[in-house]
Order: sequence, then structure tokens, then C-alpha cells
Amino acid sequence: MPISPRLPSIRPTTRRERIKRNEATKSKDKIFLDQDSPTKFEFNSDVARVFDDMLERSVPLYRECQDLTVNWCKSLATPDKCIYDLGCSTGTLLLRLAKSIPITQSVPLIGVDNSAAMISKARKKLNELSNSVNLIEANIDDSFLFNDSCAIVMNYTLQFIPTKNRAPLLKKIYKSLIPGGGFILNEKVLSENELLNDTFAEMHHDFKQGHGYSKMEISKKRDALENVLIPLKLSKTMALVRDAGFNNVDIFFKWNNFAGLIALK
Repeated sequence: MPISPRLPSIRPTTRRERIKRNEATKSKDKIFLDQDSPTKFEFNSDVARVFDDMLERSVPLYRECQDLTVNWCKSLATPDKCIYDLGCSTGTLLLRLAKSIPITQSVPLIGVDNSAAMISKARKKLNELSNSVNLIEANIDDSFLFNDSCAIVMNYTLQFIPTKNRAPLLKKIYKSLIPGGGFILNEKVLSENELLNDTFAEMHHDFKQGHGYSKMEISKKRDALENVLIPLKLSKTMALVRDAGFNNVDIFFKWNNFAGLIALK
């Protein structure tokens, strides 16, 4: 009598696993996948819900750049002096900083964003760290007041500030830093060479396609970001940073049309 092969037992999916899987599906960036996708990019609740996935799949070497940013903040951390994350979005960097900087240093971490949806998402992410991280919903304009700071970070945020407002903001950042403090800027930039801009854009699109975005999604998002995200040449951005008062400025990261700058006071 033939023996039937023994089939492997299948463990039922637990409720927690189902919830986790559903959450992962919900947080997948599909904003520009259908015909009803937005014609203008906004940091609303739909974007906040999928923003972490959007960054991972849209910004080359995003995690590695975050690692470098955390390292810079750790080296600049000064007891009782603040670290600001301007345009903190969902609070990912703040969470990493809170886990990386010893609590004994008592360095206040402050996240600022003008999107209520982003701040709400960040509060949930940082719920257990409410004592060491302060989140502020505000515009970074003339009315915003900084405390004395040892480090100020802008992760892909300056590019969304109107170009005429960038120089005054950078000067304000410089004044807010203590001597020896640092400004960390990660930004999308234009090539110094017009011929290379198209190549950089093509390589960036290839990167996105390699991470699951379709050509249609890439095209729709590019159109939606027109006149919303305004990159400058790296030399122009560095000149703005120097004109704000920073004498020690250098590039710590570069991937085609993405760059990271460190500026010390």
C-alpha cells in the first residue's frame, strides 16, 4: 500500500501578523498610480501615510545619508543645546537621534513641520519618546524663533522653500547656532553642466523603476512637483550657505543630483 507523502503543516496567520501585513499594504506609495492622482504635490494626509515608503523608493541611498546625518549630529551634540530637524515629516530622523544620543547629554530634540498630517504621523512614531522630543507644527518663516542650537538639519526641505526666502532662512539658521555648531543640509540639486542634467534625471528615473515605480507614476509625480520642488545648482546652494555666514562648508555626500552639505559655524 503506497504511503502518502506527509504535507508540511501550515501555521495559521495570527491577527497581529494580518494587521502588520495590512498596514504594510496600506502604507505602500500608490498615490500616482491611478487616473485620480493629484496634479499638484502636497504634504497632506495621503502623502503622510505613505511618505516613509516614498522616501525609501525615491531618494537614492536615503538610509546611508541618514546614517551620515545622525553621525554628524552625534559629533555636534552639546548638553542643553538643541538639535532641530526642520521639515521633520514623519519623525524618522528624530527617532534615530533619540536612540543614538545618550540621554545623559540632555540634548533637546525639536522637529518642525508645517504639515499637520506629518506632525500627527510623527507623534505616533515618537509616542514612547515624548519626553525627549518636541514636535512643532509651524512655518519656518520670519516669525519662527529658534532656541540656541548645536545642530540644525534640513533633509530635502530647503528645495520646497520659495527661492527668495532661502537666503533669509539660512542667515537665521546661522545666527541660531552656537559657535562650533553645524548645519546639515541634504538636498536635490541641479548639475553644473546642462548636458548632465538629463542624464542625472534618467538615472534617477531608473532608480525609481528599480524600486517598483512605473513610468506613468514617475511622470505624473514629476509633473505634480513642477514649481513645488525647485532645486538649484550645488554651487548656488553652497554660495547661499556661505553668504549666510558659514566659512567651513563641504560636501559629505553626493549621488548624481542629490547632495549632502555640512556647514560649521
